[in-house]
Amino acid sequence: MRDLPEVWTHRTAHREWYGALEDTQDERARAIDAVRAHRKAGLARALHVAWVLTRTDFRARYRAQALGVAWSLVSPLVMMAVLSLVFTRVFHASTEHFPIFLLIGVLCWDWISNGITAATHALVNNADVIKRTVFARQVLPMAAILSYGVNFAIASSMLLVFIPIFPDAFRLSPALLLLPVLLGLLVLLIVGIGFATSVLNVIYRDVAYLVNTGLLLLYWLTPVIYPLEVISQPYRSVLAWNPMGGILLGIRGAIMDGSYPDLHAWAAMILPTAAILGVGWLIFKRYERLVLDYV
Repeated sequence: MRDLPEVWTHRTAHREWYGALEDTQDERARAIDAVRAHRKAGLARALHVAWVLTRTDFRARYRAQALGVAWSLVSPLVMMAVLSLVFTRVFHASTEHFPIFLLIGVLCWDWISNGITAATHALVNNADVIKRTVFARQVLPMAAILSYGVNFAIASSMLLVFIPIFPDAFRLSPALLLLPVLLGLLVLLIVGIGFATSVLNVIYRDVAYLVNTGLLLLYWLTPVIYPLEVISQPYRSVLAWNPMGGILLGIRGAIMDGSYPDLHAWAAMILPTAAILGVGWLIFKRYERLVLDYV
């Protein structure tokens, strides 16, 4: 019997490629190109789905409201006005330019709180979409978070209005170039938490209540309405490793003081954020296969 030629095999989740070893170089190159094209097309589809879901979620939020997106501006302004009055007139807060200090904190916290809450409910609220279509399900919590990122971007434009009112509260400096980096870290942090809470909430519906309680606790552990300097040691050193607080301090420093985070501050932001993102991704992939059984 004539010996059959040896062949090489390349397998993916969707198909297999075969070829004779003497044609290895050409066939392998074509197979690698096909795999790369498939991955690129899959990424393009995922980005398109994320964009559609983000746009739909943002539009649906204000569809039946007379003021529409203006509520994104009203809520933080009211919070800033009330808290500024309480802390400056009643408690005599000594923080310089406290209204702007507070507004930055409120804007960031609104995105954190609303984004995590929306991501937690993303899979449950889109049960029909999950059952009827096939797509990367991690896009759902990401789209929920990004839709509130649009709110954050619109509401943050109010800071420009306050420049003539509190000119000394703002510092034009190269530190402002760090804002995209700091906001990127904030997105990754929220996404990491959203990955974990979204898939766990499908299986254990109590997770939504735990998230609400956890956010309330985090609000007071994050320097949203108070400067970190008012906390005594050793508690201040512990709170400094809260990545939400570190990112918020970095954003305030870049806008109000033109300052840069030091190496310890960068470590306190990047390391916990990377750990939370990694753990959140692993939890999502671990329980993703059970989503169809519970939604």
